[in-house]
Amino acid sequence: MNAPSGYRYPAWVSNALGGIPATIDPMVRTAAKVVALTALRLLEDDGARKAAKNEFVARTGGGIGGDKWIKPLADYEAPIHFRWPEYVTTKRGREWWIPTGPV
Repeated sequence: MNAPSGYRYPAWVSNALGGIPATIDPMVRTAAKVVALTALRLLEDDGARKAAKNEFVARTGGGIGGDKWIKPLADYEAPIHFRWPEYVTTKRGREWWIPTGPV
C-alpha cells in the first residue's frame, strides 16, 4: 500500500507487513526450519555445541560480562505498547490503520 502524497510511513511500518500472510508466512516457515535444525544439531552434536560455546566465550572475552562483551544495542525501550495494525475492507478495498501512539 502506497503512502499518501507527501507522507512517508515510519521505518517500523515495514515490519507491520507481518500481518500480510503472503509476505511473512514463507519467511517465518524458513526461519523456523533453520532454528529447529540448528537446535537439533547442537543437542545431538557435542563437538558443535562445544565449538559454539568456545566461539561465544572467545568473542565476548569470557562470556556475558566479559572484557569484549557488548550489551544489546537497543538505545530505546522496545515499542511493545503499539497495537497491531487493523485490517479492514471498505468500498475502496482492503486497508490498514497504522497506530500513532500507545494504546
